[in-house]
Amino acid sequence: MKQYIRKKFEQLLLKEKSVSRLSASFCLGTFIALTPTIPLQTPLIMALAWACGLNIAVAVAALYIVNNPITIIPIYVAGYAIGSWVLNLIGFDLLPYNPWWIDKFNSFLSQYIDISKYLGADLCFWCLILGGTLLGLIVSVPLYPLLKRMLAHLAEELEKRKTT
Repeated sequence: MKQYIRKKFEQLLLKEKSVSRLSASFCLGTFIALTPTIPLQTPLIMALAWACGLNIAVAVAALYIVNNPITIIPIYVAGYAIGSWVLNLIGFDLLPYNPWWIDKFNSFLSQYIDISKYLGADLCFWCLILGGTLLGLIVSVPLYPLLKRMLAHLAEELEKRKTT
């Protein structure tokens, strides 16, 4: 299995001539995976990758490598924590501006657990949106130059191996 994945990765690297495009595609997929856009992730990533001229298959693969049933809860908890921290740091209370369905969800949850015991307040939609977006930026922006350098090095090695 490891050889198969390595072979497919090498084929992708040889087929895709632009290391920058490949890196940007993966970073876009990572960014969207870390934002709280669950029902819209696939159409959003396809539209953005197409509009930016990126590799759609790589962007979608990155999306589902990063955001999957195993990682979704830690990603959203980290995003919520970052959003809550930032909003508390600047002194904004956006709970009154929650959408109506979040208020209904808070009411439903409060029947079973004390949310404020764990979060310090009710669930805040804007903490999740802000934190998820910041988490996506914090991870995907520095990932681009690292990935670009790594893929360029791998592409050089493949070319050397191919010519010898």
